[in-house]
Amino acid sequence: MLLKNYKFEVTLPECNPSISTVNALAELPNDISEVFPYLNATLKGATYKPNTKTLSFRHNGKSITLFPKKIAVSRLRDEKEAKEVLEWIKKTINETYDKRDSIEPSYKSRDRLTLLDVYKLLPMKNCRECGELTCMAFAAKVVEEKVEIDQCKILFSSDYREKKEKLLEILTEAGYKVSKGIKTSNIEG
Repeated sequence: MLLKNYKFEVTLPECNPSISTVNALAELPNDISEVFPYLNATLKGATYKPNTKTLSFRHNGKSITLFPKKIAVSRLRDEKEAKEVLEWIKKTINETYDKRDSIEPSYKSRDRLTLLDVYKLLPMKNCRECGELTCMAFAAKVVEEKVEIDQCKILFSSDYREKKEKLLEILTEAGYKVSKGIKTSNIEG
Protein backbone atom coordinates (compact mmCIF):
# COMPACT_ATOMS: atom_id res chain seq x y z
CA MET A 1 0.00 0.00 0.00
CA LEU A 2 1.53 3.26 -1.16
CA LEU A 3 -0.95 5.76 0.27
CA LYS A 4 -2.23 5.07 3.78
CA ASN A 5 -3.65 8.40 4.84
CA TYR A 6 -3.92 12.09 4.05
CA LYS A 7 -5.15 15.36 5.52
CA PHE A 8 -7.34 17.60 3.43
CA GLU A 9 -9.06 20.95 3.42
CA VAL A 10 -11.88 22.29 1.29
CA THR A 11 -11.74 25.83 -0.13
CA LEU A 12 -13.72 28.06 -2.45
CA PRO A 13 -12.20 28.64 -5.90
CA GLU A 14 -9.81 31.60 -5.64
CA CYS A 15 -10.59 33.00 -9.08
CA ASN A 16 -14.36 33.16 -8.56
CA PRO A 17 -15.68 32.59 -5.02
CA SER A 18 -19.28 33.06 -6.23
CA ILE A 19 -19.12 29.70 -8.04
CA SER A 20 -21.13 27.03 -6.23
CA THR A 21 -18.34 24.43 -6.21
CA VAL A 22 -15.41 23.88 -3.88
CA ASN A 23 -11.87 22.59 -4.24
CA ALA A 24 -10.03 20.09 -2.07
CA LEU A 25 -6.32 19.91 -1.36
CA ALA A 26 -4.96 16.79 0.32
CA GLU A 27 -1.51 16.75 1.94
CA LEU A 28 0.19 13.36 1.76
CA PRO A 29 2.72 11.99 4.26
CA ASN A 30 4.82 10.30 1.56
CA ASP A 31 5.82 10.75 -2.09
CA ILE A 32 3.46 8.89 -4.46
CA SER A 33 5.10 9.92 -7.76
CA GLU A 34 6.49 6.43 -8.42
CA VAL A 35 2.93 5.27 -9.29
CA PHE A 36 2.32 8.06 -11.85
CA PRO A 37 3.63 6.15 -14.92
CA TYR A 38 1.37 3.21 -14.00
CA LEU A 39 -1.65 5.45 -13.50
CA ASN A 40 -0.79 7.17 -16.78
CA ALA A 41 -1.00 3.76 -18.46
CA THR A 42 -4.36 2.89 -16.93
CA LEU A 43 -6.33 6.13 -16.52
CA LYS A 44 -8.02 7.27 -19.71
CA GLY A 45 -7.09 10.81 -20.72
CA ALA A 46 -4.42 11.34 -18.07
CA THR A 47 -1.91 14.12 -18.66
CA TYR A 48 1.47 13.08 -17.29
CA LYS A 49 4.30 15.56 -16.96
CA PRO A 50 7.43 13.63 -15.89
CA ASN A 51 9.56 16.78 -15.67
CA THR A 52 7.25 18.39 -13.08
CA LYS A 53 6.11 15.09 -11.56
CA THR A 54 2.40 15.76 -12.02
CA LEU A 55 -0.45 13.66 -13.32
CA SER A 56 -3.79 15.29 -14.18
CA PHE A 57 -7.02 13.64 -15.22
CA ARG A 58 -10.78 13.99 -15.08
CA HIS A 59 -13.13 11.70 -13.22
CA ASN A 60 -16.91 12.18 -13.18
CA GLY A 61 -16.57 15.85 -14.08
CA LYS A 62 -13.90 16.52 -11.47
CA SER A 63 -10.46 17.85 -12.37
CA ILE A 64 -7.80 15.98 -10.41
CA THR A 65 -4.07 16.68 -10.24
CA LEU A 66 -1.63 14.46 -8.39
CA PHE A 67 1.65 15.89 -7.13
CA PRO A 68 4.35 13.89 -5.30
CA LYS A 69 2.94 14.83 -1.87
CA LYS A 70 -0.41 16.51 -2.71
CA ILE A 71 -3.71 15.85 -4.44
CA ALA A 72 -5.82 18.72 -5.80
CA VAL A 73 -9.45 18.23 -6.82
CA SER A 74 -11.77 20.88 -8.23
CA ARG A 75 -15.45 21.16 -9.10
CA LEU A 76 -16.72 19.42 -5.96
CA ARG A 77 -20.16 20.04 -4.43
CA ASP A 78 -19.11 19.96 -0.78
CA GLU A 79 -16.81 18.43 1.83
CA LYS A 80 -18.68 15.11 1.76
CA GLU A 81 -18.08 14.72 -1.98
CA ALA A 82 -14.42 15.77 -1.46
CA LYS A 83 -13.98 12.89 1.00
CA GLU A 84 -15.64 10.41 -1.39
CA VAL A 85 -13.49 11.47 -4.35
CA LEU A 86 -10.28 11.45 -2.29
CA GLU A 87 -11.09 7.95 -1.04
CA TRP A 88 -11.64 6.82 -4.66
CA ILE A 89 -8.27 8.34 -5.62
CA LYS A 90 -6.55 6.64 -2.66
CA LYS A 91 -8.08 3.29 -3.62
CA THR A 92 -7.09 3.76 -7.29
CA ILE A 93 -3.52 4.69 -6.36
CA ASN A 94 -3.14 1.71 -4.05
CA GLU A 95 -4.72 -0.81 -6.43
CA THR A 96 -2.54 0.43 -9.29
CA TYR A 97 0.56 0.35 -7.11
CA ASP A 98 -0.22 -3.20 -5.99
CA LYS A 99 -0.64 -4.31 -9.64
CA ARG A 100 2.36 -2.39 -11.01
CA ASP A 101 4.27 -5.59 -11.84
CA SER A 102 1.56 -6.47 -14.38
CA ILE A 103 1.22 -2.95 -15.87
CA GLU A 104 3.48 -1.56 -18.59
CA PRO A 105 4.29 1.96 -17.30
CA SER A 106 3.66 4.85 -19.69
CA TYR A 107 5.96 7.85 -19.68
CA LYS A 108 4.04 9.41 -22.58
CA SER A 109 3.11 13.02 -21.97
CA ARG A 110 -0.11 14.41 -23.42
CA ASP A 111 -1.43 17.94 -23.57
CA ARG A 112 -4.82 18.87 -22.16
CA LEU A 113 -7.75 19.13 -24.51
CA THR A 114 -8.41 22.79 -25.33
CA LEU A 115 -11.36 24.77 -26.62
CA LEU A 116 -9.58 25.14 -29.98
CA ASP A 117 -9.03 21.37 -30.25
CA VAL A 118 -12.81 20.95 -30.15
CA TYR A 119 -13.73 24.06 -32.13
CA LYS A 120 -11.63 23.22 -35.19
CA LEU A 121 -13.56 19.94 -35.58
CA LEU A 122 -17.04 21.48 -35.29
CA PRO A 123 -19.03 22.44 -38.42
CA MET A 124 -18.49 26.17 -37.65
CA LYS A 125 -21.97 27.06 -38.91
CA ASN A 126 -23.08 28.99 -35.78
CA CYS A 127 -26.54 27.50 -36.40
CA ARG A 128 -27.57 27.72 -32.71
CA GLU A 129 -29.28 24.31 -32.87
CA CYS A 130 -27.17 23.26 -29.86
CA GLY A 131 -28.53 26.16 -27.81
CA GLU A 132 -25.35 28.25 -27.96
CA LEU A 133 -24.85 31.45 -29.94
CA THR A 134 -21.66 30.23 -31.64
CA CYS A 135 -19.68 27.09 -32.25
CA MET A 136 -16.89 28.66 -30.16
CA ALA A 137 -19.26 29.01 -27.18
CA PHE A 138 -20.38 25.41 -27.69
CA ALA A 139 -16.75 24.19 -27.82
CA ALA A 140 -16.04 25.98 -24.53
CA LYS A 141 -18.99 24.25 -22.87
CA VAL A 142 -17.90 20.86 -24.23
CA VAL A 143 -14.40 21.31 -22.76
CA GLU A 144 -15.94 22.41 -19.43
CA GLU A 145 -18.24 19.34 -19.58
CA LYS A 146 -21.35 21.53 -19.37
CA VAL A 147 -22.81 20.04 -22.57
CA GLU A 148 -22.32 16.82 -24.48
CA ILE A 149 -21.04 16.72 -28.03
CA ASP A 150 -24.19 15.06 -29.39
CA GLN A 151 -26.03 18.37 -28.93
CA CYS A 152 -24.33 19.49 -32.17
CA LYS A 153 -26.82 17.86 -34.54
CA ILE A 154 -25.05 19.07 -37.71
CA LEU A 155 -21.83 17.31 -36.65
CA PHE A 156 -23.73 14.02 -36.71
CA SER A 157 -24.90 14.42 -40.30
CA SER A 158 -23.11 12.50 -43.06
CA ASP A 159 -21.47 15.75 -44.29
CA TYR A 160 -19.20 15.87 -41.21
CA ARG A 161 -18.43 12.18 -40.70
CA GLU A 162 -14.63 12.60 -40.65
CA LYS A 163 -14.69 15.57 -38.26
CA LYS A 164 -17.18 13.75 -36.03
CA GLU A 165 -15.04 10.60 -35.89
CA LYS A 166 -11.89 12.59 -35.06
CA LEU A 167 -13.66 14.69 -32.41
CA LEU A 168 -15.22 11.66 -30.72
CA GLU A 169 -11.81 9.99 -30.75
CA ILE A 170 -10.02 12.92 -29.09
CA LEU A 171 -12.80 13.42 -26.54
CA THR A 172 -12.69 9.73 -25.61
CA GLU A 173 -8.88 9.70 -25.45
CA ALA A 174 -8.91 12.80 -23.24
CA GLY A 175 -11.23 11.06 -20.78
CA TYR A 176 -14.39 13.00 -21.58
CA LYS A 177 -17.72 11.27 -21.24
CA VAL A 178 -19.23 10.45 -24.63
CA SER A 179 -22.92 9.47 -24.56
CA LYS A 180 -23.51 5.74 -24.42
CA GLY A 181 -25.55 5.92 -27.63
CA ILE A 182 -22.60 7.40 -29.54
CA LYS A 183 -19.83 5.16 -30.77
CA THR A 184 -16.44 6.37 -31.94
CA SER A 185 -16.63 4.30 -35.11
CA ASN A 186 -19.22 2.97 -37.52
CA ILE A 187 -21.64 5.78 -36.74
CA GLU A 188 -24.36 6.08 -39.32
CA GLY A 189 -24.57 9.66 -40.54
